[in-house]
Parts: sequence; structure tokens; C-alpha cells
Amino acid sequence: MRLVVAGLAAAALGAMLLIAGCSSQAPSSQVRQWDAELQRLQTEQDSLRSVANEIVKNDSLVQSLPPGDAVIRIPTSFVRSVIQQVLRDVASHVTLRLGGIKAHVQKSVKKLVTIGQFTVDVDVQEVVGKLEPQPPNLDFTRNRIAISLPVDVNEGYGKAQIHFVWDGKNVAGAACGDMDVTQKVSGNVIPSRYVVSGTLGLAMKQGQIVATPHFPETRVRIRVSPSKQSWAAVDSLLASKGGPCGWVLDKVNVPSILKRVTEDKGFNVKLPLANLKPFVIPAGVRDTLSVGKKTLSIETTSNVVRIDPGAILYSANVVLK
Repeated sequence: MRLVVAGLAAAALGAMLLIAGCSSQAPSSQVRQWDAELQRLQTEQDSLRSVANEIVKNDSLVQSLPPGDAVIRIPTSFVRSVIQQVLRDVASHVTLRLGGIKAHVQKSVKKLVTIGQFTVDVDVQEVVGKLEPQPPNLDFTRNRIAISLPVDVNEGYGKAQIHFVWDGKNVAGAACGDMDVTQKVSGNVIPSRYVVSGTLGLAMKQGQIVATPHFPETRVRIRVSPSKQSWAAVDSLLASKGGPCGWVLDKVNVPSILKRVTEDKGFNVKLPLANLKPFVIPAGVRDTLSVGKKTLSIETTSNVVRIDPGAILYSANVVLK
């Protein structure tokens, strides 16, 4: 309001000077008219300033602003879009890769008496999973931003080798003998969704609002389902053993052991959340300001960053040089 009134006064004064420049001397009546107009504009300006002060005084939002020469109010909707973009860009480029995982099962098979002992070793050579982040849920509360990030693992594959050893004893050993078979299997990652929770802290650094993610150590379980070709190869290999050996293999149930290791139990993988580095919220006070042909240097001293449900408030003292 003050700017509008000041503009009116300046315009009136400019018009007066222009008229004065076209005449050697303005009539006294004209001067009295100008004085009256200037007085009217001054009175209106004071009145509007009083109204504006009263509005500010009674506005709870303005009164709740942190102290400072300048207060920047950043809507949470804007901050939400920035955070979502950062998380999406980082997490979508993360591929989980692990290998060298071994599983060992050893048991005895009995039929009245122990007829043999088997050992199944599953050597997981490689498991690869691709992360696909979903839109995070953000909760803006005082002094922190809570993050709940759903992450899908819906792409990937696994490779493993099965080593089955049968050590027959007594009658079964004589009829079936020992067995030592090896078979490679492969499969696809079973789609799963996990929710990663953490917080986002805000701080002022060199005149910028810097957001730092904080996530606890989080692990996800990647499960792999052997392909139909792999199951067929395992079944074909075991079906070639007949007689007492077939009974033994039915009793051992190698496919069930493989399924329990790769599908039911799966493999724990630590998420590389350390890749979420601090990032800047694009809002602040510039260090220079151009006024006409002059450039002013602006020095800011940060006061406080406050997080409200509707906005993030950044307060600073400003000095022009």
C-alpha cells in the first residue's frame, strides 16, 4: 500500500515539475492547488499505513513468523516435489548385486534303521535386483520431515549351482550306491515391495537450505524363483535314478530344499542408503542485487529454519553493502 501511495505522490510531483518547467513561474493559485493535492496524498498515505499496520498486528500468520529482516516462506508442496525428484533420481539408479552365498543342508534318512545320509549345497553365484521407488509419503512437522519411501524390487535374476551327495548305508547303499550330482539353475527375482522410513533434517549452510537424509540401516529380502527350464533340468536329472535310488530322492525331495532356500527364505541385502547425499532446497537470498547500473552486495546472516505443516520458513538478517 505504501508503494502505491508513494507512487501517486511521485507522479503528482513529477507532473507539477513538468508544468513548472514549461512556465517561467506558476500562478499562486496553482501552487496552492499543488500543496493541497500533496497534503491530501500525504494524509491518504498515513491512513493506509495505519490500516496496514493494524492488519499486520492482527494477522496471526505474520506474527508467528520468525524474527529477521527477511523471511522466505517455501510452500511444502514445492519442497515435496523437490524431495520426490531427488529420491526418485537416486533410488532408480541403484542396482542390488550380491553373490558368494552358500546354503548347506545335511540329514540322515531312516527306514527303521538309518539307510543313508544326504548333503545338499546351494551355491548362489549371483543375484541382481533393480530398485524402483514409488512416491514417498512426507510428514512436515516442527523441526523435521518424516519420510516413508515405498521401494519395489520387481526386476532381477539369480544364478545358483546345486550339489547333491548321497552316502548310502546298509541295504540301500548296496542297491543304490553313492550319488554325487551337480546342476546349475537360474531364475527371476520375485516382485516385492518394501517401505523404507527415515527423516530429513534442514540446516543453513552458506546462505542455502541444505537437506540431509537420515535413514537407519535397512535390509530387504530378495527371493528368486527358479525358471521352468531349471526345474525341468533338476527333475530330469533326478528321474534318471530309479529303484531304491528313486525312493531315496523322493524322501530327500531336493526341489523342496531348493525352493526353501531361494524362494521362501531368500537373501538379505543391505540397501545402499548412504547414496542419498545432502542436497540444496532451491530457495534463499542472492548475494548480489542490480539496481539500475549499480550492483549491491548482500550479506545475510541466517537466523532460523522452521518447518511448519504448510511451509518451511527461512529467516535471515540482510545487510546491503
